[in-house]
Amino acid sequence: MKRITIITILALVLPSLSTAQKWKRQRKEYSFAIGATNFLGDLGGRDQVGSDFIQDFEWAATRYAVGLGYRYQLGRDWYLKGNLYYAVVSGDDALTKEPSRAARQLKFKSNILELSAQLEYMLIKQKTGHLYRLRGVRGKSWFRFEVYAFAGFGAIWFDPYGEQNGSWKRLAPLNTEGQGLPGGPNDYSGFTAVVPYGLGIRRNLGGGARARHFGSWSISLEVSVRKTFSDYIDDVSTYYYSGGSAPLIEAYGEDAGYFHDPSGEYSNGGFGEPQVRGDHTDNDAYLMSIISINYKPARKRRNLPKF
Repeated sequence: MKRITIITILALVLPSLSTAQKWKRQRKEYSFAIGATNFLGDLGGRDQVGSDFIQDFEWAATRYAVGLGYRYQLGRDWYLKGNLYYAVVSGDDALTKEPSRAARQLKFKSNILELSAQLEYMLIKQKTGHLYRLRGVRGKSWFRFEVYAFAGFGAIWFDPYGEQNGSWKRLAPLNTEGQGLPGGPNDYSGFTAVVPYGLGIRRNLGGGARARHFGSWSISLEVSVRKTFSDYIDDVSTYYYSGGSAPLIEAYGEDAGYFHDPSGEYSNGGFGEPQVRGDHTDNDAYLMSIISINYKPARKRRNLPKF
């Protein structure tokens, strides 16, 4: 009787242990991503006084991103993923009808290279069972999606450009807020840290024997915020230079004077106090909505017969 009990327990427990360790067989995954970006900063935005974060979302400022990723499963519910993205973000005061923002007439686009890592936690797992609803057949039905949350850390390089008569010119060398001049701010760096966080949903595209031999594919959608530690992704942060455009033109050329104040409203100085150009109390951020095609290689078979 004792032997039968032991055999019964082993018969029940061993399959569960085998299933529990199944995730260890294929831990690595590679991905190619493409998607959309939206800038959350000083330029453009909704038809209202500049608001922080998602409240300033503007559809017309949507641009694009592409990237590569490597994902490694740390545990049953935990994953670590590395990302390399190229993204473009933009903002344009012409897109808003809020008078004070539209009057600036500032516009930019910026190229971004992002290298980041994110830790993922699986909130909802895919469930297996009957694929179709069959009358009289009991059991779990398929749930083909996985839902996960993620957060991480990384670094970006950015390079803002401004447009004049259809020509785009780099803004950082022009020191448009008077960097390097008496009373002006310090130069800003084109490198800064970034904190990505968001949610993702994933669907497997097949499995079974073919996946065991050739690997498996999946598709995922991630929606995230990338919070940075710089307020100069759009080249706008503090105040118009108190001396007006003339000192900028003398030090850095005609382009510096134009991009400092395309409207011409603040170029003569003499207002008695600095005029606000941007909100230096709130750093820039950007949104990313990414669709990824993911490939998980087949695990290598061991102990194959030798001939």
